[in-house]
Amino acid sequence: MPRMTHFHQILKRDLFKRMTFLREFLSAETILNAVVAEHYCWRERIWTPMQTLWTFLVQVLNPDCSCRAAVAQVLAEQAAQGESTEVSTDPTAYCQARRRLPLKLFKTAFRTIDESLRAKVGTDYLWHGRRVWVVDGSSCSMPDTGELQEAFGQPDGQRPGCGFPVARLVGLFCWATGTIVDVVIEAYRSSELVLWRQLWGHLQLSDIVLADRFYCTYSEVAQLLSRGCDGVFRLQGARARKMDFRGGKRLGKNDRLVTWTRPKLCPRTLCPEQFALLPETLNVRVLRVHTRIPGFRSQTIMVATTLLDPNDYPLETIAQLYADRWTVELRLRDLKTTLGMDVLRGKSPDVVCKEIYMHVVAYNLIRALMWQAAETHHRSLHRLSFAGTMQRFEVMAPYLYLFCGTAKALKLYQLLLKWIAGDILPYRPGRIEPRAVKRRPKQYDLMNKPRHQLRQALLRKTG
Repeated sequence: MPRMTHFHQILKRDLFKRMTFLREFLSAETILNAVVAEHYCWRERIWTPMQTLWTFLVQVLNPDCSCRAAVAQVLAEQAAQGESTEVSTDPTAYCQARRRLPLKLFKTAFRTIDESLRAKVGTDYLWHGRRVWVVDGSSCSMPDTGELQEAFGQPDGQRPGCGFPVARLVGLFCWATGTIVDVVIEAYRSSELVLWRQLWGHLQLSDIVLADRFYCTYSEVAQLLSRGCDGVFRLQGARARKMDFRGGKRLGKNDRLVTWTRPKLCPRTLCPEQFALLPETLNVRVLRVHTRIPGFRSQTIMVATTLLDPNDYPLETIAQLYADRWTVELRLRDLKTTLGMDVLRGKSPDVVCKEIYMHVVAYNLIRALMWQAAETHHRSLHRLSFAGTMQRFEVMAPYLYLFCGTAKALKLYQLLLKWIAGDILPYRPGRIEPRAVKRRPKQYDLMNKPRHQLRQALLRKTG
C-alpha cells in the first residue's frame, strides 16, 4: 500500500482539482479515512480509489456513457493537461478497480455531501423550527443474470427468462435541501416498511416525517411517537373510508382529534414482541383538505398527523406541508429518469449497490451546486431545474478542469452559477396533463418465452 503522504498527493491530483466546489462538500480527508477504515489496499497504478471514484461519477452523470466512454473521457482530459498517455484504453482495469472499491466508500461519500450541505443551510429552512424528512420507496431494474435473480428476484407476473431482476429501494430525503440522507437496498419482495425502519437511526427528537398513505399505519405512527417524532401522512384504507367528522373532538372546521385503537392482529412487518409494546390507543389529528387545483386525482383528501395543537399548527399550514410530499416524486424522477438510475448496468449484486450509491452521490452533488447558485443569486432552491443544472455542469466541467487554478476558472464557475440560477421552473398551479403516452412503440412482439426457446423456434422456421 502507498505511503499516506503519497496518497494525499494522489487524492488532490486525481479528483479535487477537477471540481472546485466539491471541496466544500466532500473533502479528500473524508475519502481517505473511509478507505483506510476498510483496510483497502491497491496497486500504485492509474486506477487509484479516487480516480476510480471520479470515473464512476463521470459515467453516472452521463446516463448513456459506457465504461469504455468514461475511460476515454478521463484519459482525454489527462492528455489535454499534458499528463502521461501511456495508459491502455481498455476499460477492463477500470471495471476491476470499481469492483474492488469498498461499498462503504460510496455510502460515506453521499452522506458527507448531505451533511455538509445541511450544515451550510443551517436553520433557515426549518419548518416551525423543526427538521422535516420525506420518505418514499421505489425500485430499479437491472440485467437478467442468474446472480442478480438470486439476490433480488423479479415481479411475480413475469415468467422465468422473460423479466428482469428488480431491487427495492427506500430513501430518506431532506425536505429543506432535497438531498438524500440515506437509502436502503434490498430484494424486490422486501417490505417497504421494514426497510424504512432501518433508516430510523437518522431521526432525532422533534423531527417530522412526511410520507404517503402507505406509511400511515397504527404501528408506524406509534413507533414514531415513541421516538419523540411526529408524522404527517395521508389517511388510508378503512380508517379513511369510515372516518366520520361528526365524531371525535372538534378542533376547527374539517379538523378533528380522534382516538385510534390498536388492531387485534399483529401486522406481518412486526414481531409479536414489538406489537405487544405498542400502546392500546393513540390520539391522532385528522384533517379534511379540499384541493382546488384541477387535475388532481382527489378533490378532497384526509391527512392524519400527530401534530395535535391547532394553534401551533393550523390546518392550512399542515395542508401546505403535506402538499410538499409530492416533491419526493420529483426527486425520484431526477434520480431515476434524469440520471438514468431506472435501469442499471451492473452484473453483480455488489456492483449494482455501488451503482445505486454512485447515482446518489451524483444527485447530492447536483443539489449542492443548485444550492450554491440559489444562495449566490438569491433564488428559491426548489424552483431551480435539476436537469438544467446537470446539463450546464456537464458542458462547463471540462473547461473548469483545463483552467483549474486560474482566474479564468473562477469566472467560468461564477458564470455557471449564474446560468443555473437563471433557469427557474415555471409556476403552473392549474396544469393538467393526461397520464398517457403519445408516441407509439414499435410493433414488436413481447418476449413471453425465454430467449433460448425463441431462438430454437426461429431455427426450426428457417430450417
